[in-house]
Amino acid sequence: MHTYPSYHAPDGRAIVDFVARTPFALAVTSQAGAPIATHVPVVVPPGLDVASADTLVGTTLWSHMGHANRHWRLMEDRPEVLLIHSSSHGYVSPTLYEKDPSVPTVDYTAVHLTGTVRLLHTDDEALAVVEQTVRQLEGTREKQWDMTASLDVFRAIIGGVKAFTIDITAEQAVFKLSQDKPADVRARVRDEFAGAAVCPHADLAGMMDALPAEHVRRGHYPPLEDA
Repeated sequence: MHTYPSYHAPDGRAIVDFVARTPFALAVTSQAGAPIATHVPVVVPPGLDVASADTLVGTTLWSHMGHANRHWRLMEDRPEVLLIHSSSHGYVSPTLYEKDPSVPTVDYTAVHLTGTVRLLHTDDEALAVVEQTVRQLEGTREKQWDMTASLDVFRAIIGGVKAFTIDITAEQAVFKLSQDKPADVRARVRDEFAGAAVCPHADLAGMMDALPAEHVRRGHYPPLEDA
């Protein structure tokens, strides 16, 4: 992924937090030079504490896909995989700049993780991955579902799941959140995102609020090569 000096993550902690908040990723591998992609949940395994981590490099994450998806068969030789975690995107109209001439742009956040795949072959391993996926995703809800009564159903259908791990070897990030714009422009962009009229979720507004002040360049627009 091409990254931009003006749009880097505030720190490694921000990257870890973002991946934890966006546990649905696009997993991309290649076969004979052709890309193959599957949307998969990606979660932190139990026992791995990333609460204070400033990088995911060197960690192992868990994922799974449907057994009927032949993509996993291409992972038997432990290929490299690219995991793409993305936020919602928000169109930034020049009407928010209140100056002409201007050009529109798009704000977004993305993290790319590169890693090595290892397939898991037993039902117990697959069940552990599925249970942890439920725990992590339910953990984001105010009213959480207790899966205990459904574990027998999980066991009955676990043969339809192919689980795997990813050993993370590299990470890249783009946090493009209008931090290069003057304060008044950035405030208007943030308010428009918060209204959710342009992007499907208000998470971009929340990420703009969370960006540390020292990472917000209040002043001139960047040169075109840095846009």
